[in-house]
This record gives sequence, structure tokens and C-alpha cells, in this order.
Amino acid sequence: MSTAQDKLKPNPFASDDGSAIPALAEALEIEEFAPRLEAIVDVLPEARVLVPVLAHDHPGRTEDGGIVGHESREKDPCKAAAMLAVEAPDGRAAMPIFSSAQALLAWNPKARPVPVHSQNAAIAAVAEADGLLVLDAGSERPMLLGRPAVNALATGEKWTAPWKDEVLPGTLARALAGIPGLMGLQIQPGRNAETAIVIAVDGDAPREEVSQALNEASARLAGVEELQHRIDSIELVPARAQTQ
Repeated sequence: MSTAQDKLKPNPFASDDGSAIPALAEALEIEEFAPRLEAIVDVLPEARVLVPVLAHDHPGRTEDGGIVGHESREKDPCKAAAMLAVEAPDGRAAMPIFSSAQALLAWNPKARPVPVHSQNAAIAAVAEADGLLVLDAGSERPMLLGRPAVNALATGEKWTAPWKDEVLPGTLARALAGIPGLMGLQIQPGRNAETAIVIAVDGDAPREEVSQALNEASARLAGVEELQHRIDSIELVPARAQTQ
């Protein structure tokens, strides 16, 4: 005969002291943006993260001992954390996750750190936020994880950084073919976005023509659906090339 004790599942985080997972802590120490992002996304599938949950005051009791009517709070910690989404630089909502209790409490000392599997956090971000995660919001170097990386984490797939994606150069070249003044392109980590597309333009072309070419390139790329699954955000960077 089974008992209630038999149905209880062991808590995988029973011995969690709130410290950052060593591999994740090591990834966070990387200075340069691109290898730091790649290392973090590579570590996260095997890591636990902490999500913030805000406690609420007890609503009180009625004369007969019942609980005063009140709005129920979300019991799923990941969904609760999604409700505390922070604003990304481009205005989208990013669900906050943290490497350690210290980082979480520095962001909001009133929040309670709850350990969860990173995949569950990613699933909640896709379902409840704009498909973005931000690791260690409020720290000196928070890391925004874009939609393709978060989708890969949610589904258990491997994420490939855009600047290492062997398919992207051909996709971009086909999309931008025929634009006057454009002479080539290169994919790099961005400064103001996740990914920079450096476009070589005619070095002798007037500024107005370069501007028109970039506007045309931006409009074309916005219509390429495949890019939405491979790149989170794009900045176009013109680089004047000398013609022979």
C-alpha cells in the first residue's frame, strides 16, 4: 500500500546554497561580449538558475476563521518571475534570471530566490514574456539572451551564434543582392545589438546613396523570416571600401 511519502519527489535543489554554479560563474567572468555570451548559453542547459518571486502579505482572516478574499498569486515560480520582466534596451520584456542569490537580492532585496532548471525558465520566457531572458539584471554586466538562444534552451536544441552560423552569409547575400553600392558583407558580434552586419559600400559613393542603400538593406532584411529564427537583433554597419 502506497503512502503519501511514497508520492513525494526528491527536491533536486535541497542542498542548494544559492551560490553560482561554478561553470556559469566562470562564463560570467569572460570580458569580451561574444565568447561570454557563447559560454553562458553553452553552460545554461546543465545549470540551475534562480528566479525572483515576491512574497505578499497575508490578507487576514474572516470572523469565522477563513481567509479574506484576495487575488491569487501565481504558484509557478517561472511564471511569477515572468511577471517581473524588465525592459530590454529596445523596449521588449525580458524575464530576469540570476546566477546566484547574491545577484538576485542585489537586484531586488524583497524578492525570494527560487532555484529552477534553466529550461523551465526559458519555456516561461517564451510563453509569458517576449522570448527573452536577462541574466543577472542590475549587475554591472547583465547578459541579455535573445530569442533564438532562449528558444534553443527551451527546446533542448543547440544554439549557434550568428557570427558562427555557416548558413547566414548566403542567406544575407541573397537577400541583399542587387542593391546599388553594396559590395560585400560580414557578420560580427554587435555593439548596439546582438549581431552586426558590416556592409561594404562604395568608398566613392555620396553619403545620400550610402544611406539609401542601407535603408533598402534594412527593409529587405526585415522581410526575411529565416533571420527571425537565427538572429535576435541586428545593426547595420557601413564600411567604405576602396574601388580599384
